Amino acid sequence: MFNFIKMRHLFKFITIIVILSISASVYSQDKDKFPEGIVKATQEANCKTLATFFNEKIELIIPGKSGVYSKAQAEQVIKVFFENHPVTSFKIIHKGIKDNSSFAIGKYISNNINYRFYYRIKNSEGKTLIHQIWIDKEDE
Repeated sequence: MFNFIKMRHLFKFITIIVILSISASVYSQDKDKFPEGIVKATQEANCKTLATFFNEKIELIIPGKSGVYSKAQAEQVIKVFFENHPVTSFKIIHKGIKDNSSFAIGKYISNNINYRFYYRIKNSEGKTLIHQIWIDKEDE
């Protein structure tokens, strides 16, 4: 009888742990979601839509150019990149949270050349804003 009672308590404990683990997993998936609008704008090489997610000042590090730009300047820099490197495909390959910001790393392919896009975003006043975009050509 004693073993049966112990087994019942153990089963209840394991059930509670499993339920809590599933709940935590679902919560963290929602928390780690990267804004679909940013992904879609990049997939479509749409600098105008992408710029709607820019912070007032944004750091850009792209091949041949880097600096801190206003929203309007950054839109033009990204526009030139998209024009010179038309998108073949783009997908997010990694995302996470670091300090008080989120980040995502994407694989951008243009004319059989692979680029890594690194986005650093922060939520401010209920809106998700891009604070940094780092574009790096991958070595083969």
